[in-house]
Amino acid sequence: MKTLLVILISSLIFTCTVCKKKEEKLVSPPDHPSMQGGTMITMPGVQKKERAVVVPKEVKAQWIAVKLLITDKGAKTSKEYSVAVGSDLTISKNKMKISVLAFLPDFKMSDKDITSASSKPNNPAAQVLIQEPGKEDWKGWLFSSHSEIHPFTHEQISITLMGGVPK
Repeated sequence: MKTLLVILISSLIFTCTVCKKKEEKLVSPPDHPSMQGGTMITMPGVQKKERAVVVPKEVKAQWIAVKLLITDKGAKTSKEYSVAVGSDLTISKNKMKISVLAFLPDFKMSDKDITSASSKPNNPAAQVLIQEPGKEDWKGWLFSSHSEIHPFTHEQISITLMGGVPK
C-alpha cells in the first residue's frame, strides 16, 4: 500500500511539474525586436524578393480604378477617392503623390510572380507608389480585406484600399 501511495504522489508531482513548464512564456533577449501587434520585422542581410506583377487580360478589361480612403489623422477627417489604375492622386496638404500601379481583385503570390487568381474581388489588392518631398518613397501593396498586412504608415495620413472600381 505504501508503494502504491509513493507512486501516486510521485506521478502527481511529476504531472504538476510538466504542466508548469507548458505555461512558461518564452523570453526574448533584451536587444530582440518586439513581436507585439503582429509587426513585420525585416531581417538584416535578407533581401526582399522582387516578383513580376502579372495582371491578367480579363482583370484589365473588368477593373479600371480603385477606391482609396484617405484619412487625415490630425483633423480626424476622411475622404474617399476613385483613382484610375496607372494614374496618380496628389494630396495637397503635404504634397504626397499616390500612384496606383496595379489592381488585382483576387491577389495571389507565387515564388515567381504576383497575379490575380480570378476577376472576382475575393482578395482585393492595389500596388501603389507613395512619394512625399523629403521622405523615402514607399512602394507596396494595400489590401482591402487585410489592411493590417504591410500597411503604409505615416504620422499624418492613413491610406486604406476600399476596393476596385469595375467598368
